[in-house]
Order: sequence, then structure tokens, then C-alpha cells
Amino acid sequence: MTLEYPLPGDTLRVVQCLDLSQCRNPGLLFNRFVPNLQVEREARRRKALESVQKAKPDEELLKGLHRRWRALVAAFQSETFEATTEWRLVVGLGQKGPLEVGFSFHRLYGIPIIPGSALKGLARAYAYLVEDRDESNADFCAVFGRAPGPGEEQNQAAAGKAVFFDAIPLSSPCLDLDVMNPHYPKYYQGKEPPTNWQDPVPVYFLALQPKSRFAFAVGWRDPVDSEGQRLRALAVQWLKAGLQELGIGAKTSAGYGYFSIHEPRRASLPAQEVLLPAEEPEPIVWCLGVVKEYRPDKGIGRLTNVETGEELTFHREAIEEKGWSPGRKQKVQYALAEREGRRQIVKVRRKE
Repeated sequence: MTLEYPLPGDTLRVVQCLDLSQCRNPGLLFNRFVPNLQVEREARRRKALESVQKAKPDEELLKGLHRRWRALVAAFQSETFEATTEWRLVVGLGQKGPLEVGFSFHRLYGIPIIPGSALKGLARAYAYLVEDRDESNADFCAVFGRAPGPGEEQNQAAAGKAVFFDAIPLSSPCLDLDVMNPHYPKYYQGKEPPTNWQDPVPVYFLALQPKSRFAFAVGWRDPVDSEGQRLRALAVQWLKAGLQELGIGAKTSAGYGYFSIHEPRRASLPAQEVLLPAEEPEPIVWCLGVVKEYRPDKGIGRLTNVETGEELTFHREAIEEKGWSPGRKQKVQYALAEREGRRQIVKVRRKE
């Protein structure tokens, strides 16, 4: 299929002389080289997205971006960490664009990124929804800022001290061609009830492949004294928890956008250095609980302690039996351990 571009004649002649298969900027193809979609809409959209999917960013350019990003986040006294997508990721799907499906590419380099504004919103949502923090909480306001309240002047607003930077991929990202298949198009258009005789119209879009690794950074505007360190660490904690439990981007209810966090490894000791005694095994306590809910698509569940009624959250990684999904009201044994100053469920298994 030969794609036609809705361009003026002289511009079109220049474009026809180009070999777009050699383009190393996926974002440029996605935003600028868009074919005429007036006819054969879905077939041409798919062809255009396939050309974006095949474009591989320049490795040297990507290395240069990494160096520049590291220098930038260091200048803002940032705490950094890395995380890997558990499944696919699509950020910016709802953005308006010529292909009618959006995606967040770096404006200059054309690589997939996660905008800092989205990360700040995710951290804020986790603090608000999960930890019940809002603008009445001093830590919440210090990290995210606050808007003027009812009857307050505009100068009563305050900017947050945390700076959430764009997250960038650590290697050349790989894109998948994904599809949505709405089965009731006339129902969504308000024309008919959701009947089975309507023809589904596949809608193609781009998504990042699973196991894509990103670098994240949270900076701080004020001097990083002991209080600044505490608040910055709190912002990072909320962001990490949001990436693991809420997910980011579109289609999180279908399992997209969830991350596994990489904790920093300890540096290996030189051969001649005397090794310290091995650490004692982590003390854990086994308890009996009843599952309230488990979402396999999100890898998150909740259970209640049988004796105390305490409700706790657990993650897929804690389930000992791979492939097993604990059902609602099922009794399980779970193990608690103290990590990062709070109790966490580290193991879940069937009740013996």
C-alpha cells in the first residue's frame, strides 16, 4: 500500500524523494508524516503506525540524552531509581493528534517518555487515595503545593518543593502495535442499543513492550537538609507505590502501566577485603487471613487478619505458588516482615 500525504504539491514532491524507512525518530514519523486518512482509514492508520514501530532511535543520541538527563537531575539534588514495566505501557493515548490515537514521545529526540507531570499526578493520587493525605496535611502541601482555598487570595497558593522529572528509557525502546476492538460502535455513538449484530471496527495504537526499563528522578527545590531529605524520600515513596499499585497511563484496568521497582544493589567487596558475618535471616511472622479481593490484572490484593480484623495489601510477587490466584473469602496464610519502617506482606500461600 502506497501512502498518500495531504501536503502542498512542492512539499509533497520533497517528501516522495525521502526514504522514511531510514528515519531514526519515531516521534517525528508519528506527529508529522501522517497519511491521508479520508479513505481506507484503519488500513492506512495501521500502516503509518507500523512505520513508527519499526523506527529505531539513534543509539549515540540516546546515550547523549542519558548523560544530559543525569546532569540535569543531579543539579536539582534528585533521588533517582529504576523500574521495569510488568506488561505493556501506553502513556498519552488520549492526546489529540492527526492519527486520532496519542502517544507521549520526547519532543526533540522522538523516544517514548513518561512526562513528569503524569508522574507528579500519580504520586499525588497515591498519597490522596491510599494514604488519605490532602492539602490539610503539611507534608502533602510541602511536596505538591496547594491551591488557594475558599475565600483566600491567589497569593495564598504555594508551589510544591518536589520536582518530578520526565522518566526516560534506559535502552532503545521497542514498540508493539496494539488494538482496541469496540464491539458496539453504534452504541458508543448513541445510535443503537449494544446489539450483537454490529460490526466491530479495530482501532490500532502503539504501546511499549513489557520489560521496558525506565529511569526516574525526584528533585528538591530547597536545600536538602534533614527535613528536605525526609520529604523528598516521602515523594519518592509515593511515586514508587503509585507505579506498583495504581499504574500509569491508559488502560490500567486491563493491566497496562504497572512497574516493578529495582532496589539498588550493594557494591561487591574487593577480594582482599575481610567480609563481615552474613546477616541474620529476615524475621517473619505467619498469620491467618481471609482474602477480600485479588486483581490478577493489577497484581494487587487485600486480605483481613482473622483474629484482629486488620486489613492489609499484598502483591503478586508475594504469592508463593506461581499461577495461583487466591479467590475472594479464601483463607490463606501470610507472612509479615518489617521493611522500610513498616510491616509488609512478603509471602502468601494456601492455608494448610
